Amino acid sequence: MGIVKALMTAVALGVLAGCHSPTVRYDYDAKANYSNIKTYDWMAAPKQAAPGANPLMETRVKRAVDGELLFKGIRREATGDPDVLVSAYILYQAETSRGPRVGLGVGISPFRGLGIGVSAPLGGRRRVLVGSLVVEVQDFKSKQLIWKSVSEGALEEASSPEDTDKDVAEAVRKMLSKFPPKG
Repeated sequence: MGIVKALMTAVALGVLAGCHSPTVRYDYDAKANYSNIKTYDWMAAPKQAAPGANPLMETRVKRAVDGELLFKGIRREATGDPDVLVSAYILYQAETSRGPRVGLGVGISPFRGLGIGVSAPLGGRRRVLVGSLVVEVQDFKSKQLIWKSVSEGALEEASSPEDTDKDVAEAVRKMLSKFPPKG
């Protein structure tokens, strides 16, 4: 039975390695004063974000950013002088998806012992839109970018709007986990 456990462990690890997890990167101006950030307002996204834009997705993203910033004690100040301006947008890229190329299965039968099967996918390629989420923070007074985070591949087709809401909220939470930077 030791070989069966080893094979099952290898298969499980292979499945987990195949799961896609978005890559989150961030950068910031180390000389900026983040301790004074208490308020923000939204600024328009750059024009490069427009192709393939989905207004429902943009609303989800803004809602998620609003919630995360409020959780951090940073409130929206739509009138007056906010401390920072925030922009959140999605960059879409069309990718060709084929699904898994090879599947591996292991089974045990009381009559034949251990069995291993290999399979190949049926069907053709399909094009899917994969979105990378970008959040930028700029100082209100100087208009200088002070913080930026990108979650590559964060927004893929989900099975339902509720699943999409969860995916967006999780991506935004990871992106803003290091904002504002600790001095």
